[in-house]
Amino acid sequence: MNNVIVSPHHLSTELGSTIFSKGGNAVDAAILTNLIQGIVAPETCGIGGDLFALIWVPGKNKPEFLDASGYSGSNVDQGLLSNYESIPLNHPLSVTVPGAVAGWRELSNRYGTVPIEDILDIGINLCHEGFTVSKELFNSLKIHGEELSGQNSGYSFYRNSQPYSVDTLIRRPQLGKTLELLKNHGLEYFYNGEIAKEISNSVNGFLTEKDLSNYKAIWREPLHQKIYGYDGWTSPPSTQGYLTLSTLKGFEMINNKEDYLHTLIESYRICASDRDNITFDYQGNDKNFLGTNDEYIRDKMSLFDKQAAGKYNFPNPHGGGTAYMNAVDENGLGISLIQSNFYGIGSRIGVGNYGFFLHNRGCGFNLIKDHPNSLGPNKKPLHTLSPTIWSKDGSLDFITGTRGGRYQPQLLAQTILPYILEESSFEEIMKKPRWTIEYFGSDTSSNIKFEFIEESEISSLEHKGHKISVENKLIGGYGPISTIYKNSEGNFVGVADIRVGTEKAFNNF
Repeated sequence: MNNVIVSPHHLSTELGSTIFSKGGNAVDAAILTNLIQGIVAPETCGIGGDLFALIWVPGKNKPEFLDASGYSGSNVDQGLLSNYESIPLNHPLSVTVPGAVAGWRELSNRYGTVPIEDILDIGINLCHEGFTVSKELFNSLKIHGEELSGQNSGYSFYRNSQPYSVDTLIRRPQLGKTLELLKNHGLEYFYNGEIAKEISNSVNGFLTEKDLSNYKAIWREPLHQKIYGYDGWTSPPSTQGYLTLSTLKGFEMINNKEDYLHTLIESYRICASDRDNITFDYQGNDKNFLGTNDEYIRDKMSLFDKQAAGKYNFPNPHGGGTAYMNAVDENGLGISLIQSNFYGIGSRIGVGNYGFFLHNRGCGFNLIKDHPNSLGPNKKPLHTLSPTIWSKDGSLDFITGTRGGRYQPQLLAQTILPYILEESSFEEIMKKPRWTIEYFGSDTSSNIKFEFIEESEISSLEHKGHKISVENKLIGGYGPISTIYKNSEGNFVGVADIRVGTEKAFNNF
């Protein structure tokens, strides 16, 4: 067995891998990789966001799932947004309790072998020693410069209100000092110390200090489906993770491989059309969620038409920045971890002089009165994060996930399916063109955007009523998909995505 890490940034992987030489395992590596990612690529994740993780423990026949997503504040009042159709991305009401730090604490306490203080030290040193600005970070800072450059927490990124250019060495001393506070006082200080007080102040008290001090990351049962002999595992609601499994199970049920593209697209569209109706915070009653239930999926797939793209009307029954990383160690411990600020750098609301920004995951709520996912106090919003782990015959087989917001299950379904059908290797799959569907709610038409597609396939899909547009280029937002799989020799191999600058963002050693 060997140690493998895959992440979206070469520094995250390089520094994350150093923990193995200090006696760390895959979970320690994932925490460190996540910490570094939030430092060097705050446009993807950071301590102001949420976290989900699936952990495969050797000797067990299913993974454990950690939900480190936060709830809305006690003082949330939907009436304050009565003039809006959706929650503004930069509004204090878009901020829910950031769960990532609590997630690190749970992961470290249960599975870590290296003291969390040693992990934080590596991040602290990087903040003070500095790193170079990537193209992705520069673009995000430029877009949001008007909001970020005047805030104390944006100090490290701008000079004279202009972002530092690509490849410029920058330091984040404010965030370094915040991490030092967590090292000296414990990770819980994020939720019950001066940091928590400043978080509450930053969002005008909608999140109270008590909301923060009461927050705990929780261990829950993962969702499961058996598909083509593989056991797929993912995050339960309020995440949309189930769509990856239900789409693939639907494809298997339809059993129409001869028209592969149409079948997979329609399987996804059928399942996704009902997403906003069934994906919300079940508040401990996950048994009421039907998204991966065979009978539910079979009923939905009965709508499939081999000859035409459908319009799937599921009426409401009631009155993107993300970083994905995974690791497997030499003992077979595996982790599928995803962490996010939601929309790029998040709400753009900085936390005083602490050097970080808060996510805007609360934008996953809607403003529909009496809807179960409607904005309200002390509940979790619909989450787009969708990590997966796949096992076969009770053993870990592969781990895969991606950023991409609402696109995540689409991207995962089309990269997992050829592998479990034994049609392509993951190395080949990463080079294949992908597609996305922007609008997939109830009663929507099929409008699909492809990176590349053969003319014959366009003709076939258009004949069935799909509307096709082609970019004729690889799109960074359609990845990166990060995968670790077990090869024929029983070793785990990391595969990075060609769509983003990840040529150095994985390590097999």
